Amino acid sequence: MILQIDFDPIAIRQMIRAGAVTLGGNKQLKIYGLLSCASGKRMKAGNRVFFRNEQEAASYGYRPCGHCLREQYKAWKLHG
Repeated sequence: MILQIDFDPIAIRQMIRAGAVTLGGNKQLKIYGLLSCASGKRMKAGNRVFFRNEQEAASYGYRPCGHCLREQYKAWKLHG
């Protein structure tokens, strides 16, 4: 897990372009989703975290976003 507040915006963009991070999350709500998700773009930078993949996000106890990861969210609700 990578905290946004630990890196400058240029470093974050480089990690995204390099594929080191593919998902964003909200550390307060423990939700992860696509980097393009409108819900994720509205969160405060202090709450934003990044993950390499869904397995990493789940290992930290985060759940899928109900907006951008609808199918994963439905599966999580059934098994949660």
